[in-house]
Formats: sequence, structure tokens, C-alpha cells
Amino acid sequence: MALPPSPPRTPPPSDDPTVPLSPLTPISPWPPVTSSTAAEASELPSAKEIYGFLGVLLTYFSFGLYLSWAILPSGWLDRIGWTWYPSREWALIVPCYLMLIVLLTYWSYSALVALRTPPFDSAALITDVYANIPPRRAGTDPYYWKFADRHAIPEAVDLPIDLVNRVLYPPRHRHRNR
Repeated sequence: MALPPSPPRTPPPSDDPTVPLSPLTPISPWPPVTSSTAAEASELPSAKEIYGFLGVLLTYFSFGLYLSWAILPSGWLDRIGWTWYPSREWALIVPCYLMLIVLLTYWSYSALVALRTPPFDSAALITDVYANIPPRRAGTDPYYWKFADRHAIPEAVDLPIDLVNRVLYPPRHRHRNR
């Protein structure tokens, strides 16, 4: 009984990175070779990472100081050498004030949006100074009627609101009961 033929063996990959991959080895089984200097350079943290880490540490440290000032009794703080600190009422005033500032910011932005919105009968609601509206000559058909042909390429202009409304909201035909 004869053994089935074995598949052809794939030649080992070349160690030379300039040798292109062949059809016999289209995918390299080895990761790309990197130099030791590139690996060391990628292991060093960037300045953004260092500043971010220090910012997080400083934030946690400051929050810990705030909590210890707000919660621990005055005698305990005096024993550890922390003799000067503001009045305890500021432990509630500052967070409440900050929450109020956040709420007022949301309300003020909403008020600014409401104030800067044009009235409902203004054309500024549907167009602006950057709109590319084609000129309309008196007594002529709208420009887009000539593009009703299926093979016509339309110009790069903004669509008039009447055309958009006709496409989005076609007239409804009432069915009469007979």
C-alpha cells in the first residue's frame, strides 16, 4: 500500500529583510525584526503620558487632602502638624458653588442658542451666506426642471426648499368612498 503524496514543503523564510516574499511564502511567519534601540525608545513614556500621570496623582492627592480637611476632627489635624486650614463651612460652599456654576453654564448656553436663533419666518433658518443658489430669471422654469432627464448631470448647487418639500412630502390623494 502506497502512502499518499505529501504536500510540497514551504521553504524557510529568509533572514534578509530585503528579499521579497514569494508565492510559496506569501505571508511571513515571523514578526518583523526590530533593533534594540527602537525597542528601547518605544518603552520610554512620552511627555504627554508623564504629565497625565502626574496630573492624576496630583488630583488624587488634592482630593485626599480635601477629604481629610473636611472629615477629620480639628484635634487630629493639629496633632499631625496641619495647624492652618480654612473654616469647615467652605467644605460645603465650594462644591455647591461649583455645581451651581456647571448648571448656570448649561442654562446660559441654552439661553444663548435661543437668543441667536432667527425667527421662524426668517429665510436664515433654511439658508445662509454660503449657499450656492442658482439665479432665477423672471418668467422661466426653475433651473432643476432641465435635469429631469435621467442621464443629465446636475450642477453643484443647493436644492431649493420647495423641491425638497415636494420630494419628502408628496401630495396625498384622498380616497373617496363610493
